[in-house]
Amino acid sequence: MEQRREIRFDIDQPVVFTVLEGSREVYHAMVKNASGCGLGLETQSAIRIGTPIKIEVEDTILLGEAVYCRQNRQSFLIGIALKHALYGAADLARLADEFSAEVYDAPIVSQR
Repeated sequence: MEQRREIRFDIDQPVVFTVLEGSREVYHAMVKNASGCGLGLETQSAIRIGTPIKIEVEDTILLGEAVYCRQNRQSFLIGIALKHALYGAADLARLADEFSAEVYDAPIVSQR
């Protein structure tokens, strides 16, 4: 019997993820399933449970934690509990660049 709190959807979406501790290694993976609070990633490397992870997919950055890692034939299936999401990352970067340009181009005003 299904014990999940949310419905999971099967997906085959390539992503890049970074381990946010130690050497900050970058890995390639496939999102195999997703729900509102988690992802199932298939990759060639095992990840320690509890490892914080940043996942980049299209224009989105997801932050989460590995909650399980199971060997699946010749790959590993990693369960990620999502903690934070940033959508529209390209727009945010563009706005930050525009703001930065405005700040550095602004005249310096004396505070006397």
